[in-house]
Amino acid sequence: MTTDTPISIDDDGIDRRGFLKCMAWAGTGMLFTINGGILSSFPLRSLLDGSGAARKAVEASSFNFVQISDSHIGFSKDANKDVLGTLQAAIDQINGAKATPDLLIHTGDLSHLSQADEFDALDQILKGVRTGAQFFVPGEHDVLADGGKLYFDRYAKESKGKGWYSMDHKGVHFIALVNVLNLKAGGLGNLGEEQLAWLANDVKRLSRSTPVVVFAHVPLWTVYPQWGWGTDDGARALGLLKDFGSVTVLNGHIHQVVQKVEGNIAFHTAMSTAFPQPKAGSAPSPGPMKVPADQLRAMLGVTSVSYIEGNHSLAVVDSTLAGKDL
Repeated sequence: MTTDTPISIDDDGIDRRGFLKCMAWAGTGMLFTINGGILSSFPLRSLLDGSGAARKAVEASSFNFVQISDSHIGFSKDANKDVLGTLQAAIDQINGAKATPDLLIHTGDLSHLSQADEFDALDQILKGVRTGAQFFVPGEHDVLADGGKLYFDRYAKESKGKGWYSMDHKGVHFIALVNVLNLKAGGLGNLGEEQLAWLANDVKRLSRSTPVVVFAHVPLWTVYPQWGWGTDDGARALGLLKDFGSVTVLNGHIHQVVQKVEGNIAFHTAMSTAFPQPKAGSAPSPGPMKVPADQLRAMLGVTSVSYIEGNHSLAVVDSTLAGKDL
């Protein structure tokens, strides 16, 4: 399949403009690669059993990193009364990987109520993860108190403006954006003029062949505006990246995997480590979704991303905490 072929999206999809769109709700077990607009996939089972093209692709990578999201430490309602336990399960899964990830990226909602003890508990667990450097962006739950002072004092001391920053790692340019400080009507994320100006200046120095990874909490593309699942000025940020050969956009917030490819930009939202949410439009409103206890870990998970130098695609693997394909 390529982006040249219009795809008809059913009621589970929101964008019906003819772009190639691939969605997997509430957990997934696939490895995705994108080359020249062509989406290829492999069952995650081929990665876990040590054989197949998926495993070879990851093992050949120049480096890999992991994304976790929406840990909601402090949450204790029926949807998951042990968010520390499921976060620890995610860390155990990361530590069990054959290749140690270079980086860990957390795409927000570290805490549930922005409390110091919640951040303390998260930090204690993250001390045990066997990765290199750790990077964060805030979710709206991290900035509920004091305008996010506790979060920014802990996780954003060296960032620009209100928490945004960029970094380079082994040929890949990473951009951390903050879109939860001025949520718009309906809950849509917002970047703001200052951050957009910073982004334009940040990328203008880069070669257009540089692979770019952008991460923020709320999706930068419109997933479901009725529930605030999008960023009102996200298109302006994405417009600054349209000339790059490879852009991967990682988000959290919606607690489920949704993927889309538009031209050179691959979009990916991650599962939560805390609790699932209903798929768009399937319930009166978003929020913690209670499922049978034996199904919960199949709806939570982590994302790993591998970069192969000289290859414009990044391989993205979503793995549930149940450790199996769905």
